[in-house]
Amino acid sequence: MWDILDEIKTDLSTAIGSTTIKTYYTGEILLIPQSYLPALMVFGTETNIIPKSTAKDQTTHRITIRVVHSLVTKLDEAGTGTTLQAHEDLVKIMEERNSSMVPLSTTVLGTLRRNISGTDYLFNNEIQIVYKTLQAGEFWYVSADCNLTATTNLVLRS
Repeated sequence: MWDILDEIKTDLSTAIGSTTIKTYYTGEILLIPQSYLPALMVFGTETNIIPKSTAKDQTTHRITIRVVHSLVTKLDEAGTGTTLQAHEDLVKIMEERNSSMVPLSTTVLGTLRRNISGTDYLFNNEIQIVYKTLQAGEFWYVSADCNLTATTNLVLRS
C-alpha cells in the first residue's frame, strides 16, 4: 500500500504546490506544529484482499487524504469577522470548482478526478469529503478527510 500512498502524495504535491500546502506527509500525523500548516497527509486505513480465482487476488485499499488547517491563524484580533475563513480555505483546497462546476486541477478532488488510475491501481467512483473542527490541547484546527478506495489489478499468488 505504501507505494500507492506515496504516489498519490506526489501527484497532489505537484498539482497543489507549496504555496497552498506547506507540508506533505505519507502517513498519518496526529499533531502537526502550527508552523507546518496547512498540511496534507495521505494514509491507509484498511486493506482487503479478495480472491478472484484460484490463482489471482484483487486488493482494495481504503485511503484517506487529510488536510489540516489552523483555525487560530484565521481569527482577527477581536476573534470575530473572519472565523469562517479557515473553513472556506479548506473547502477551496479540497474541492474548489470553476464556473462550469468542474473541480480545479489544483485541488484534491480535481487531482483525483484527473488521475483516476495510478501505476498499479484504479480509484473507485465514490469519493467522500468530511469536514470537521478539532481541538488538540490549546490549538484549534479545521480538517477535511477525503476518503476513497484504490483497487489493484489482479495479482498472481505466490
